Amino acid sequence: MNQAAIFYRATREFILPVSRQDLFIRLTAARSDIRECRVIFWKRNQTDSASVRFSDMKVAYRDAVHDDFRTVISFPEPVHYIKYYFELIDFAGDIRFLSENGLSDEKPADGFFEFLYVNTADVFSVPEWAKGIIYYQIFPDRFYRSQNAPESSRLVHWNSFPEQDNYFGGDLRGIIEKFDYLKELGAECIYLTPIFKAEFNHKYATTDYFTVDPAFGTLTDLQDLVKLAHSNGIKIILDGVFNHVGRSFPQFSDLLDRGKNSSYKEWFYPSDFPLTSNPLNYECVGDYPYMPKLRTAHPDVRNFILSVMIYWIEQTGIDGWRLDVADEMEMSTLQTIRTVLKEKYPDILLLGETWGDAFRLVGNGDQMDSAMNYLFRNAVLDWIAKGKIRATDFDRRINQLLSKYNDLTNSVMYNLIGSHDTARFLSEAGENKNKLKLAAAFQMTFCGSPAVYYGDEIGMSGENDPGCRAGMIWDQESQDRDLFRWYRCFIELRKAHPALRKGTFRSNFCDDEKNIYGFIRQTSDEALFVLMNNSENCSEIILPVPDRDAEYRELFSSMIRRPEPLQDGITFYNQEITEYQGQLSIPIDAYSVQIYKKEK
Repeated sequence: MNQAAIFYRATREFILPVSRQDLFIRLTAARSDIRECRVIFWKRNQTDSASVRFSDMKVAYRDAVHDDFRTVISFPEPVHYIKYYFELIDFAGDIRFLSENGLSDEKPADGFFEFLYVNTADVFSVPEWAKGIIYYQIFPDRFYRSQNAPESSRLVHWNSFPEQDNYFGGDLRGIIEKFDYLKELGAECIYLTPIFKAEFNHKYATTDYFTVDPAFGTLTDLQDLVKLAHSNGIKIILDGVFNHVGRSFPQFSDLLDRGKNSSYKEWFYPSDFPLTSNPLNYECVGDYPYMPKLRTAHPDVRNFILSVMIYWIEQTGIDGWRLDVADEMEMSTLQTIRTVLKEKYPDILLLGETWGDAFRLVGNGDQMDSAMNYLFRNAVLDWIAKGKIRATDFDRRINQLLSKYNDLTNSVMYNLIGSHDTARFLSEAGENKNKLKLAAAFQMTFCGSPAVYYGDEIGMSGENDPGCRAGMIWDQESQDRDLFRWYRCFIELRKAHPALRKGTFRSNFCDDEKNIYGFIRQTSDEALFVLMNNSENCSEIILPVPDRDAEYRELFSSMIRRPEPLQDGITFYNQEITEYQGQLSIPIDAYSVQIYKKEK
């Protein structure tokens, strides 16, 4: 037994209340080292043997070096005064016990782990509506210019090449006028990049948080958009830029004018007076002089941010906030935001931006519900778009990614393959639309929440800013309608099958030579097996199957090669099974996806 690899500590990363009666528990060990793992637990005032319970922990995820064991233990009353330890058995049959005192050969008599109490505010939950939802991200200036939009001399022709300082004239009414398109695609939640009065076309340098930017419309326009979305069962989240402001933000203008005599000097991070941009003597996001950083931990700033968030929720009924560069904001402020907003609006979604490991934002369940999953994007880019890794390495990275967060968080992670801050996926893939199709298929069949960046679904390409921010293509002859149908097909498939939206994930096939990957999505009522061929070659793969009597039918195939159900079908197997009763040969075309459903 690799004892050095066994790790657990009684923090929220490893034991987290998901209700007042339920505790999520995880433990990590060396890959393929532990055959059985269970947690033994009891109330500390009930020491008789009849009161001692246990729960078997299963390997949820397996990366290159670790197994991640997980379970949920439940109680008939609010959890309080629980003692527990772990029993681990390796494949040689050796047994070890883990308590607060460490590993031992004998069952511990003391030194147990303890969980004292689940208070109401300790419980981590996420909005039910957000689990597995399909996002559609819109950059408002570039989506659609409404028919009655006012003329402006600064607007360029809609088909102009995007530049960092030009304006296309897209607005909120334009989104309303094109709403049928969003419905046809099947979007479930619209994420709008900033719409408040701000400098620059991207609107990330806010000057007035309580006013819709006149370039986009009015409060009434936003209210109408939210009402239209809600009447069609679609959610809307707004972009909150609270880490920094524009130079014309009134409080910063006061600091520029009055220097050390300004009553707002504690709102920012000046190092000297008067303020100058060259040399730069005040802190800014990304060291950009035109976006001064707010001191978000200051009580007045914190209250200001909350007042903005509450104002727009109450004025428009939006469903959530995406917080720009949330990983640069004060943790205490994010915790306060969560506490205040969740008490008033339990179903509000809090989505944080980060480009790396999001544990700081979502790991302890006291800040964000979800985060922009750029690590997901990186893995998909490296396997599908760029071919830097093969199926096995992709699988290990995906499992490592899932192992970073608790299961509730994984169910709502914002899984993107491109955004307004990245090159479009099609450009990353060398304009190979087969690779974009595979990436979209993986998004829609993976756990979490797939996010579509406007225009990807019709074949738009473009390098990073400004290339990725071109005007949406509305001429259907210029759109890739086959690609659009592909996206719509997988969105419909996802909506029709709960296993794809909320089921567990387990990878179960990797072939590096042929670059084929397979995984299972499963609920108690449904099991789907997804196969993806990330290769330009047609292949025949051999799957080991422990049960040759189960029947699976072909639910979806990108080439629809067999009209008849597969009679001698695939049976799911997990990573612990080592003996098989047979094998099954499956043909799979180049750059194709096949999905099989287990028939009861």
